[in-house]
Amino acid sequence: MKIIEGMKRLRVIEKRMESQRNAVTEYASKLSTEMPRFQTKEDQAKEVASLIQSNNDLCAEYLRIKRSIEYTNLKVSVELQGKAYSISDLLVVKRKLADRMVATYRALNDTVARDRLRNAPKFDGETPKVEILYDERTKLDNIRKWQDLADIIDSRLEVINATTDLIEMEE
Repeated sequence: MKIIEGMKRLRVIEKRMESQRNAVTEYASKLSTEMPRFQTKEDQAKEVASLIQSNNDLCAEYLRIKRSIEYTNLKVSVELQGKAYSISDLLVVKRKLADRMVATYRALNDTVARDRLRNAPKFDGETPKVEILYDERTKLDNIRKWQDLADIIDSRLEVINATTDLIEMEE
């Protein structure tokens, strides 16, 4: 099974478990004046037990597939921009770190100094000036680097998820 197939299977399991949970709610009780939905009360009780067992089985299958996806994400290495990353690393960079690093480089600005300049007194008759303590080119290059990395990760993960077999963990 490929990673993408495993991810799709997880969504199918979630939907099926929800559907069966709704059926359990519907069949778990009846009024004494109603006919059972399944021939007899005992048959209806067996159906409820069967649905619950099915959800238990689906839960176990979900955990097995999820564990395989996570294990594969840790074990499979991908080279990107000359560096080796696990799939798990790429997911963290894409979901959290790239945006944080872009925000870090965007924080390199003179806003706070300009705010302080408004109330700054003259010193020896001279008006203070804002001094920039970073290189604008380096800032822009790093913003672009992190944005490009996030974009590259998206396209690479599509291919990786479609072509990489899940690695089963040994119990």
